[in-house]
Amino acid sequence: MWLSCLLLPLLLLHTSNLVAVEPGTALLEDELQYRFHLLTLALLVVMIISSITVYIYRVNRKLRHLLVEQQRNDILQQNHNKILAMIADDQPLTSVLSAIALSVEHFKPGCLCSILLLDRNSNTLNLGAAPSLPDSYNTAIANTPAKLGAGSCGTAAATRKRMIVSDIQNHPYWASVKDAAATAGLAACWSEPILDTNGEVLGTFAIYHRHPCKPQVEDIKLIEDIARLAEIAIERNHAFDALKNSEERHRLLADHASDVIWTMDLDGFFTYVSPSVEKLRGYSVEEVMQQRPEQLLTGSSAKVMRDQLRLAMQEVKQGRVFPSFTGELEEFHKNGSTVWTEVKTSGIYDAQGQFVGVLGVTRDLTERKKTEDMMRYLAQHDPLTGLANRSLFADRIDQAIKLAIREQGNFALMLIDLNDFKPVNDQYGHAVGDELLCAIAQRLMDSVRASDTVSRLGGDEFTILLQGIQQRSEADAVKTKILEQMKQPFLLGDLEITSSCCIGIAFYPDDGETEIELSQVADQHMYAQKRRLK
Repeated sequence: MWLSCLLLPLLLLHTSNLVAVEPGTALLEDELQYRFHLLTLALLVVMIISSITVYIYRVNRKLRHLLVEQQRNDILQQNHNKILAMIADDQPLTSVLSAIALSVEHFKPGCLCSILLLDRNSNTLNLGAAPSLPDSYNTAIANTPAKLGAGSCGTAAATRKRMIVSDIQNHPYWASVKDAAATAGLAACWSEPILDTNGEVLGTFAIYHRHPCKPQVEDIKLIEDIARLAEIAIERNHAFDALKNSEERHRLLADHASDVIWTMDLDGFFTYVSPSVEKLRGYSVEEVMQQRPEQLLTGSSAKVMRDQLRLAMQEVKQGRVFPSFTGELEEFHKNGSTVWTEVKTSGIYDAQGQFVGVLGVTRDLTERKKTEDMMRYLAQHDPLTGLANRSLFADRIDQAIKLAIREQGNFALMLIDLNDFKPVNDQYGHAVGDELLCAIAQRLMDSVRASDTVSRLGGDEFTILLQGIQQRSEADAVKTKILEQMKQPFLLGDLEITSSCCIGIAFYPDDGETEIELSQVADQHMYAQKRRLK
């Protein structure tokens, strides 16, 4: 442009010199025509240069505009990257949402932004972040219902669609809060619903302006992009809170469960042990975390555990599933005793399906063992006297026969029947009769050795197995001792009761080689004694 301005006066001056000729000067027609063409060419050059100059100016201005826009977009993208880093770093949701709002306000000077979060319980929108809006306005729109007609944001949340209000004061959806908007200097509001991956509403993102206006294409794209960014932040926060609550619940359950919950790494070291271990074994969590199987379990149980872990690890190394295990193991207690436990183990796998450790649950079997022991005891003992019952006595006779055969030994079987026991029941009642049976059982126990077996067959019948005797005289001596003991009266409370008995003896192998044969002989001898007493 400046070049055309400089050339034009020079050309005009040169042309004027050609035209202003002194009178009487002869000017050739060809020369005049040549100079005219030269002038025309010069003017054309000037016009072309001017056009080029204008074009360059416009291009430069557009390039400057594009450069500024690119710089603004770069800054916006940088801010978004920072926000994504905040999200990944699990920073507080309010801080992340505030950063999102400020990034838009910086990108579009003059606009004001807010992010509202939906409370699904009350179906209302509440403040997530609005760093530049007045507190009075935020208070006025608190608990906005997510329904059609409740401003831009309430309508966007209810319809799951963008709601553009270009003039707040004249829009019916803003009737209830237009005064608050006017006081805050807000004239337009564009609201975009924030939806999760399932299309459920998480909240709304809104851009306010201080003068009535409608969004342009680039504004719509910006609103959509920011809503997606806010969705990422809100969903991750929800997921983080859900995970935290889940971990807290599981830790609470583990910490207060009566069972011991534990995890173990691939090298056999504990990585977690629940506090209930101290109640089970007396050791603190810190002490147990340092223990290996041989310190934790008795010898036989430690071998079971080592063999199981070795087998399980072989399966895992071969690409198969970690085999679950359930077994009863005996563990050491800090007080020197042992505790029987039921241990269940299974494999722990990560999100990629890789085996990462062992999960175990240990349950105290003390009460169950007591119950099982009691059931076994009751299955083999008389519930009233505590003596061996018929089943246990038969087993003891069978073992005695096998021992006698192996060692060519002897033993004796005594059958005892009480005299006149029924009148005691009839006169004093069954409770007193039961007390008498228990007292008799104790005297019989006191009359024999610990290696002998006293049994109650039922009613008022008892049997005794005398182990390892070699002569009949030894059995007769025991019989005499019992009869002497029975002569002494039994003191049962305020009652003094006398009881007697008859005793029949069978000697192995002279009187029989089976329990039945021995019992028959002893029974015959006992009833022969009874007949003599009548």
